[in-house]
Amino acid sequence: MIKLNKIKTINYSDDQLLDSKLINSIRKDILCGDTIVLKKAFDLELIQKLKGYLTSVGRNSIPNYEMIAEGSPNFHRINDWDERAYVGGCFHQFTFFPWNQDYFRLFEKSRKIFQLKNLVNNQEKNKFLGRTPDDDCVARLSFQFYPGGAGALNKHSDPVDHHQLTVPLLIMSKKGDEFTTGGLFVENQKNEHIFIDDLCDIGDVVLFNAQVPHGVATIDPDKALNWLNFEGRWMMIFATNKLASNDSISNAIDLSSK
Repeated sequence: MIKLNKIKTINYSDDQLLDSKLINSIRKDILCGDTIVLKKAFDLELIQKLKGYLTSVGRNSIPNYEMIAEGSPNFHRINDWDERAYVGGCFHQFTFFPWNQDYFRLFEKSRKIFQLKNLVNNQEKNKFLGRTPDDDCVARLSFQFYPGGAGALNKHSDPVDHHQLTVPLLIMSKKGDEFTTGGLFVENQKNEHIFIDDLCDIGDVVLFNAQVPHGVATIDPDKALNWLNFEGRWMMIFATNKLASNDSISNAIDLSSK
C-alpha cells in the first residue's frame, strides 16, 4: 500500500495552476506518495461566509440523507458512527451537486481545483463538472464539520480509478485557534500519523494519493460534545463520486481495524 513520502508546498497561482509542466510534476509526486499543499488557494472571506451560512443551515433545518443520484437535492446530514457508512466517522456533512443552485456559485469558484484534479488524473479538464452525471460519476462539494469532543474519521483509503487519483481538501479551520488537538492525518512509511493541519492555514488546498491511509483524529476529545455550537474543525472535499447505482468502482476501505 502506498504511504506518505514527502510533503511539498506550492504557492498558489490561478494563472499557472493548469500549466502542463506543473500538472506533470504534481502527478509524479502524488503517484510516489507525496502530499502537495497549495498555499492560499481559496478566498478567506468566502470561507468565513460559508461557515456562517452552513452553521445556520445546520442549526435551523432537520438533517436528512440523500443518495448520490442524478437530480438529488443539496442536503446535510449527521453521521454519528453510522454503521451503514463504508468508513466509520462522526461529523456533520453538507453536500452540494453541480445541477442545483446555491447562493455562492460554489462550483464556479471551485472549477480550477476540479480541473487540476482531472488533469492530474489524465482526464479532460471539465469532465464530471456538467449538470448531468458523466460515466456514472459526478463532481460533488462535501463540507464536513467535526465537532469538538467527538468529531473523527477512521483511517481509510479511497478508491483510485478513472474518476480520481487525488481528492483535494480545503482547510477551513486553523489548528490552535478553532481546535487544539486531533485533525487530518496521513500515514507515512513508518506507520506514523503526520498531522497535516499542523502545517496548513485556512484557505490552503491539500492533495495526496487517495489510496494513502488517512483520516481525522478525534477533535479536542476532552470537550463535551455539542452538535449545535459548531465549535471544532471544518473542511471541504472536492469530491468526484460514483452514483449509488454504479458498481464498477470500488468503495472506500475502512482501515481502522487492519
